[in-house]
Amino acid sequence: MQNTQPGNPVKDKWRGKFLPILLILSAWFLVNLLQGAFTGLFDDEALFWMYGQRLSWGYYEHPPMVGLMIRTGYEIFHNELGLRLFFVIGSTLSIYLMMRLAEVKDYLLFAALCFSVLIMHIGGFIAAPDGSLFLFILFYFLLYKKYLENDSPWLAILWGFVMAAMIYSKYNGILVIILTLLSNPSLLKRRTFYLAAASAVLFFIPHIIWSFRLSFPTVYYHLVERTFISYDMLKGFLEFIPGQILLYGPLVSLFFFWYTLRFKPKDLFERSLKFTAIGVMVFFLLYTFRANVEANWTLPALAPMILLTYKSVEQNLRVRRIILPLALVSMAIFLFFRIYLIHDFLGLPRKTVNLSELYGWDEWTREMKKRAEGKPVVILDSYQRASKYSFYSGETANSLDECDVHRTQFWYWMDLEQRHQGRPVFIAHFMPWIKIPGGSSFTGKNGITTYYGTRDNFRSFYRVPLRVMNRELDFPAGREVEILVRIINPDKGVLRFDQDPTQQSFLTYHIFRDGAFIDQFHETMEISKMVIPGESADTVIRLKTPDKPGDYYFWVSIQTGWLPPAKNDYIHIMKIR
Repeated sequence: MQNTQPGNPVKDKWRGKFLPILLILSAWFLVNLLQGAFTGLFDDEALFWMYGQRLSWGYYEHPPMVGLMIRTGYEIFHNELGLRLFFVIGSTLSIYLMMRLAEVKDYLLFAALCFSVLIMHIGGFIAAPDGSLFLFILFYFLLYKKYLENDSPWLAILWGFVMAAMIYSKYNGILVIILTLLSNPSLLKRRTFYLAAASAVLFFIPHIIWSFRLSFPTVYYHLVERTFISYDMLKGFLEFIPGQILLYGPLVSLFFFWYTLRFKPKDLFERSLKFTAIGVMVFFLLYTFRANVEANWTLPALAPMILLTYKSVEQNLRVRRIILPLALVSMAIFLFFRIYLIHDFLGLPRKTVNLSELYGWDEWTREMKKRAEGKPVVILDSYQRASKYSFYSGETANSLDECDVHRTQFWYWMDLEQRHQGRPVFIAHFMPWIKIPGGSSFTGKNGITTYYGTRDNFRSFYRVPLRVMNRELDFPAGREVEILVRIINPDKGVLRFDQDPTQQSFLTYHIFRDGAFIDQFHETMEISKMVIPGESADTVIRLKTPDKPGDYYFWVSIQTGWLPPAKNDYIHIMKIR
C-alpha cells in the first residue's frame, strides 16, 4: 500500500494537478448543467431540435452534427436539459483538452483566461453548431500534435475522421485544415497526409451526396440568399472589430489579440496555432467587404488564441497580476448575465434588452393550443416559432417561407405542407400587415403579439418549385418581355391548382435592387385551373422591365388566396440595359 503522508509525491501530485483539474471541470460542468436546465430555448436551438427529430445527412442552413448531438441528449431527457446535455458535456471536455494542449501548470491563470471570454459562457451550454465545432477543433489539434511526432497511418485516418467531424459541425471548420497546411506545407511530402485527406473525404461523402441530390442548397444559401440584400460594407467592417472585442471578452480580448500576434512559435504545432488564430480573423475581416459577418464565425480562432496567450503570460507575473482581477470582474458580469438569461428580474424594456425569445414560450404554446382547438398549426414566415411550438407542444407545426426572405429547412420537409392540404388549419403570424380573414390576436406574457385565424379548406403551394428557363435575363429597359417559367410537380401524383375556386392561385414576380423591391407581389398569370399530371409544365409570364439600367435580383412565386407569395424560385440576376 502506497504511503500518502504529507510530503509524499503522490499526494503532492494530486493537490498540484489532479485536484485543480477536477475542481475546474466540475465547477464548469455544474454551472452549465444548471444553466441548460433552467434557461428557455433560444430561437435557433428550437430549429436545431427539429433537426434532431428529423435526422438527415444535411440541412439547409447547417451540416448535421448539431442535430445528431441534440437527438442523443433528448433521448435521455425530454426537456431543455436533454436538448443541451451533450453540448454541456462537450464544453467540459473542451476545457480539459485545452489544458492538455497548453500543458497547464498555472491553473488559476488558465481558468481566468478561459472564463473571462464571453463566447465560452454562451457556448458552454447552448445547443448550437459552434459547440461541436469547438470540441472537434481541439481534438483536431491534439491529433495533429501527435501526428507530427508519429507518422502513423492509423493516426492519420483518425485525424481525417476528426477533420470530417469539424466540417460536419460547421463549414468554417475547413479553414482550420487549410491554415494548418499553409503553416506546414511539408505535410504534402507525407504519404500519410493524403491518407488523412482521403479519410476525411470518405467520411464526408454522405453529406456530399445529400448536397448533390438537392442541388447544393447550403452553398446557395450562404453564397446567394444570405447576401442578396443590400449590404453596407463600411458598416459591416466597422462592426466587426467591436463585435470581436465583445465576444472574446470586453476586458481581456486585447490581451488575446496582442499576445497572439507577437507570439513566436517554437515548433510546427505552435506555428499552426498562430496561423489558425490570425488567418481566421483576417479571412473574416476581409469577408466583411463582401457580406455581413456574424461575430461567432471566428470561433475557430478561439482555442488557438487561448493556448497562445496562456503560453505567453504563464511566466509573466506582471501581466498575470493584471489579468486575474480583470478576469474576476468579467466572470462576475457573466454570472449576472447567466442569471438574467434564466429570469428577467430587471424587467427592462424590449427596446433596451430584447430577450423575449427566452421567456414565456411554454405559456404561449399553451395559449396557441387552446385557441387552435385541436387543429394543426401553420405559422407564416417564422421557422423559429414554429419550432418552439413543436418543442413545447409535442405537435409538429409547419412554417411557410415567404417570397422576401430566404428559404429555411422547413421548405425541404414537404410532408408538413402536404398533410394539411384540404384540412382545417390554425394559421398564425407576427406581422400586422398580413390580414387573416376573420382573424384575431393575443399578446403573451413575453410581449409577443400573435395574429391568428382558421382556414377550413387549407390550400398552399409553398413547396412547389419554379424554374426560370430563359438562358439569360438580359433585356432593354422599360420593355414588355416574356419569361418562360417551369412549374415542377414535387410529387408522384397529380399537382392541381383547381381544387378550391375561392382560393385562386397566381404566378407573381419580384424585382429587387439596392435593398428595396422595384416591383413586388405583381400578379402576372392566373394558374387556378392548371393541372400538372406529369413532372412539370411550362408557361410564360409577361412583364415590363425596370426603366433604369443596371443589375437587378429577380424571382417568381406562387400566390394562393390571401396568403403571401411563396419562395418557390431561386434568385436570378436580371440585366437591364
